[in-house]
Parts: sequence; structure tokens; C-alpha cells
Amino acid sequence: MKKSNTHVDIKFPSPEKLRQMDEKLKKVKGTLMVGTSSTPSEKFRWKLCQNLLKYMVKNNMNQSQFADFLGIDQSRISEIVHHRIDKVSTDKLISYNEKIDPSINFKIA
Repeated sequence: MKKSNTHVDIKFPSPEKLRQMDEKLKKVKGTLMVGTSSTPSEKFRWKLCQNLLKYMVKNNMNQSQFADFLGIDQSRISEIVHHRIDKVSTDKLISYNEKIDPSINFKIA
């Protein structure tokens, strides 16, 4: 069997392009996670956001549609989708979860 001697040239972005990409990424707010040092309250709010996100995905909704469904601003949906638990109160997250599932039960251990 003959070995293939394929050579692929990989071009890296210029230093200027890398600087531009770095500046752009500094402005991006990714999804927050909880860790072992997170408080029980933070973990609870994170799970509430996760539940809302799962509902949105399961029902093939975009953020705008989900905001309309819940009757809230799209910016609030963005905070929920990115698990910005410091931006949304526990009460609000609970009420949004009750809208997607009126029979939901919450258990805090």
C-alpha cells in the first residue's frame, strides 16, 4: 500500500487580524457556569436558567420567539440563555419556569 504524501499549507492570521479578533472576543459574553465554589442559591438559579433554555430548544424557538412567549424583553432572554444568574432574580426565574410548566414543583435541599 502506498502512503499518501499530501501536504497542507496552513495560513495563520496576520498579527493585525489576531489583534482584531482578540478585541472582538473581549466584548463577547459567553455562558456562565457554576462550580464547586458556587453557593446553593447560584446553583439553583443556574438550573432554572438551564430548564428555560432546554424548553426553548425543545420547542424550536429563537430568543425573540421565547421572549414573546414569556412576555419579557429579548435582552432578558439573552441573560437567561447565557446563565447570567446575577442579572435575574430567583423570583423571576421561578415565575418564568411556572409559565413553561404550571405544574412544576421546586425542591430545595
